Amino acid sequence: MSLLDILLVLARHKPLIVRTVLVFALLGVTYALLAPEKFKSEARVVREAQTEGGGDLPGGISPGALSGFGISLGGSASGLTPAAFPDVLQSREVRLAVVRDTFRFPDAGQPMTYVDYMNRPAGPLSTVMNYTLWLPWTLKSALRDAISGSPAPAGTTDAGEPMIPSEDEDAALKSVSEKISASVNEETGLMTISVTAGGPQLASAFAESFLDHFTTRVREIRTEKVRERLQFVEGRFVEAEQELEAAEDELAQFLERNQNPTTATLQFRRDRLQRQVRFKEELYSSLQSQLTQTRLDLQRRQPVVTVVEKSVPPMQRSAPKRTQIVLIFFALGGALGIGGAFGKSFIEQTEESSEEREKIEEVKRNLVPERWHEKV
Repeated sequence: MSLLDILLVLARHKPLIVRTVLVFALLGVTYALLAPEKFKSEARVVREAQTEGGGDLPGGISPGALSGFGISLGGSASGLTPAAFPDVLQSREVRLAVVRDTFRFPDAGQPMTYVDYMNRPAGPLSTVMNYTLWLPWTLKSALRDAISGSPAPAGTTDAGEPMIPSEDEDAALKSVSEKISASVNEETGLMTISVTAGGPQLASAFAESFLDHFTTRVREIRTEKVRERLQFVEGRFVEAEQELEAAEDELAQFLERNQNPTTATLQFRRDRLQRQVRFKEELYSSLQSQLTQTRLDLQRRQPVVTVVEKSVPPMQRSAPKRTQIVLIFFALGGALGIGGAFGKSFIEQTEESSEEREKIEEVKRNLVPERWHEKV
């Protein structure tokens, strides 16, 4: 086919091409105008560098200055690297805490949690849109809910019991996962948190909520073992203090009753009570050093994430890109119109040619069963 033949086909079927382009352009404009606006807010955090030796304490106190008191601050790695930050950000614990926060939504009359916002009754227009223009996304969401099944545990409560979200909270967890994304610069360890929402203030509030709960979660992971050790040492320290007081009281009562013991039995009992007091004192002193060391270790591990750039309300929307959408629909309409023009031209030429008609009849005879020939 020469260039002239191509131009001739386009000229003959110009109305078909124009109508197709106009229809798709109209669809593109409609979609671009009805698509909800989205705004993206970003925040950046970085993990503070900590040496294996533990580094200095807040206030410039050197770990070596405490060695004379029997306190050692040897470092220990937590295993939490910046590469794991996006997974922590998307963890169920962080998302569950975010969806339980209260936000001010542009299309809601009062502040509410994200769970309540997601499960509020749909309006008439929203229902029509869900089952017409947004039908593919509605079916996708329903299919995803059917496959996913029941929600999994989301962390634990203060009592140590599994914290399982309700069905409403599980739907909110899935929805909020689509709003958050994160990327880490492997060289600098800087993580960028991006949150997309339906308004500039809402996007900034979401980003701030994610940032706060992410920082808290990282701190919990970093200090989990230290806090468990601190709780154990505190309990044992209280017991040792009570035991020491009881031993001292018993020794004091004995000395008050026997100020000048002369018999061997009384002297042996006095020595035994004094040994018990010395032992309790040594245990008390040792636990006191461990308690101080554990508290300092916990304090040293607290500030592990630094906010380099806080989230702010974006000035411009990130989506939809209306001009780009219209151009894509316009190009798609043009491609389909040109394809339809050539298809229609091919069918017309085939019907006019007796040789081509014979070929079609032969294809029918070989592919279509004989009982269908008359129908075809």
